[in-house]
Amino acid sequence: MRKVLIFSLVIIVLGFLVSLLIYFSSKSSRKKEEVKKEVSSIEEGVQQGDNTEKVKLFFPTYEGYLLPAEKEIPVSETDLERAEKILEALKNPPAGGQSPFPIGASVRKVYIVGKKAVVDLSLPSERTGTTQELLVIYSFVNSLVYNIDSIEEVKIVIGGIERKTLYGHVSLKYPFYLDLSYAGE
Repeated sequence: MRKVLIFSLVIIVLGFLVSLLIYFSSKSSRKKEEVKKEVSSIEEGVQQGDNTEKVKLFFPTYEGYLLPAEKEIPVSETDLERAEKILEALKNPPAGGQSPFPIGASVRKVYIVGKKAVVDLSLPSERTGTTQELLVIYSFVNSLVYNIDSIEEVKIVIGGIERKTLYGHVSLKYPFYLDLSYAGE
């Protein structure tokens, strides 16, 4: 009786081990297939000369909301390059949107310090309302934070100097975080 019990226990353990082996080998082969598919799609992109990537940008509108739009930008090697290309792409709004850059405005420099992007703008004096000022700020903030995982907040400075406001309404004292409540779909 004892031999039968031990034999049954050995059979059960062996069955369990075989089941585990089958489970992990099938999981491993699925992983290999996923990796092969990913590599082949990357190779396709390289063969086609695909040097762009899609990003989601947020453009101010005259109606008082941010218009999300997908744009293609050149592939970047660093988050800093990507941030610069995203901000440059905001100069070309889609139909229904407007650039957050007024005539004569530009990005002087972008810095990434830890999880914070600092955007140094060159802006002409302009009179605008509070809503439009918020849309300009969140056009920059949302476009950067949404598309670059390493950036969690954005600080805006003007001409290399911390200013009280952008155009007289919204405080620039503290950094801004992603806020999609201004985005319309």
